[in-house]
Amino acid sequence: MSDNISLPIKSGSLSTLGKIPWTLVIILYMVIVHFTGLNMAGIAGFIFLGLCMAVLFIEFFKSGNINAAGFLLDLSSAVLSLIIATVLMCYLYLTDQPNPTFFHWFGCLVILGDAILSPFNSFRTALRNFGLGVST
Repeated sequence: MSDNISLPIKSGSLSTLGKIPWTLVIILYMVIVHFTGLNMAGIAGFIFLGLCMAVLFIEFFKSGNINAAGFLLDLSSAVLSLIIATVLMCYLYLTDQPNPTFFHWFGCLVILGDAILSPFNSFRTALRNFGLGVST
């Protein structure tokens, strides 16, 4: 039974995907768009929405890996991303720059969703692997 407790990703490219805090990529995109002055209402916004959906999928998939180091890294990166996103939104809202757009709020919603859903998915996967009968 103890052989089935952790589900490490063995493949090279997938293990690299699991170690990257992908929510920081969303924040980096928002910062680059802000400093370059791109309009998010065009192609840049559609790319951002696709990036958000891809990041949410990757983060949810990688939260199924329940070893302790991966869980702590995932949880700490989610909290760090939440803090940075809050600071960015406060900066955008309180400065004389244009107010945050739908795309900024959507990106923050994805980051918040990751911070809530990833630990829940890890916990659910751990319960299932321990055989404790989770009903979700």
